[in-house]
Amino acid sequence: MVKKLSRIIIFFVGAALLYTSAMYGYVWMKMRPLPALVPPSSVQSTLRQPSLRLIHAVNSLQRAKAKDKYYDGMEIDISHADGHLVAAHDEKHISAAPALDEIFAVLAHPENKTFWLDLKINLTQQEINELKKSAEKYHIPLQHILFEVAPGPTADLLNANGFPIVLQLPDGFHEDGANPEKRRALNAQLEELLQRYHPLAVVGSFGKYPYLKAYFPKYNKAVYYSTTVRPSLKKYFLSRAMFDDPTVSLWLQDEYTVLPF
Repeated sequence: MVKKLSRIIIFFVGAALLYTSAMYGYVWMKMRPLPALVPPSSVQSTLRQPSLRLIHAVNSLQRAKAKDKYYDGMEIDISHADGHLVAAHDEKHISAAPALDEIFAVLAHPENKTFWLDLKINLTQQEINELKKSAEKYHIPLQHILFEVAPGPTADLLNANGFPIVLQLPDGFHEDGANPEKRRALNAQLEELLQRYHPLAVVGSFGKYPYLKAYFPKYNKAVYYSTTVRPSLKKYFLSRAMFDDPTVSLWLQDEYTVLPF
């Protein structure tokens, strides 16, 4: 009996070590420097931002309360219903979606959080005014409300109203086909947008991060990783690796959408 138990323990310890090594190796491989086809851009962020760890998809009051004390902030998907901003990813969730104001209300200290608002809509000036009133009501500095937005009229409107934005990358930014001329054109496109909007950070998935690191090493980065819906050491090692880069100002983690909170 003792020998059998010992073998079981050895098996599970070995499996745990193998899994840990595999996850660490995966992250190490993904974090290797990307060979640069062209010289990096010298453009840099005009705004500095401490490195913050945020939780993905906080679109319910239950999830907001459950994650409140564990994260520096949260990402919320923003749609609108009846002229008000609500936390919903798409139309099928709108009927049960809480108002953004309600999410602020359930947090212990919303004024200390950073909110990454992923816009699924174009905003009107009326909606921006509504958000300003909510921020004032809960003593949230406007600098703590960041909008993930593509270039265009909404980004222009947010800039004019003093809200910081995290700017989405141009389509295909990581798809240069190892072609220096294509790489140079993609970099020039992004650099033009950075000069136009002066965003707090440029946002991309973890798969695009090596390109941002290689070609825009001096610019703030907002990076998200949301493909693992179950507990994984991969996320732990990724979080540690991300903050080894001081320009990763926002790290957005998905923990874990398979759970109901």
